[in-house]
Amino acid sequence: MPNINVILAGSTYEDWKHAFPQLKLPKNLYIIGRGFKDDVIAELYKKAKLVIVPISNRSISNRLLEALFYGKPIITSEIVQYLHPELRHGEHVYVSSWDRIVMDSIKVLNDDYILENLARGAQKAYNKYFSTLTNIKAVSKIIDTLIAHEHSTYV
Repeated sequence: MPNINVILAGSTYEDWKHAFPQLKLPKNLYIIGRGFKDDVIAELYKKAKLVIVPISNRSISNRLLEALFYGKPIITSEIVQYLHPELRHGEHVYVSSWDRIVMDSIKVLNDDYILENLARGAQKAYNKYFSTLTNIKAVSKIIDTLIAHEHSTYV
C-alpha cells in the first residue's frame, strides 16, 4: 500500500535489518524506535487510522491495551482469542492470521464502516474489561471476599 504511511513504533532500524536482512525498507515505512513519552504515544494513536497488533506469545500486550484505551480500530493475530476471549472479532478487534494480516489490513483500511465499528467497539471493550474503574471494582470484590472469609473464620 504505497499511498499509506506506516509507522513502526517500538522497533528500530537495526531490528528491521535483523528481521528482514534481504528487504529494502519501503519508502512509506517509518521506523521511529522505542521509549516514547506519554504525549508522543497519545499523538501517534490520535493520528492512527488502524493499529496493527500482531501478538506472538501468551503475554499481555501493552499495544493492545493502549489501542483499546484510545479507541482505535485494531487488527491482531489469533492468539488474542486465547488471551482475551471477551474481545470479539468484528466488534472489538479484527482477528487475523499471520498469513492474512496484510490483506486483512488493506480490507479494513478500505472499509469505513468496519473502521468506525471497530473504533466504537475498542472503546467499549476498554471501558468494560480493562479500565481503572473495572480493575478497582474487581480488586474491591476480592478484598471484600477476603474480609468476609476472615471474619467468618473467627466468628
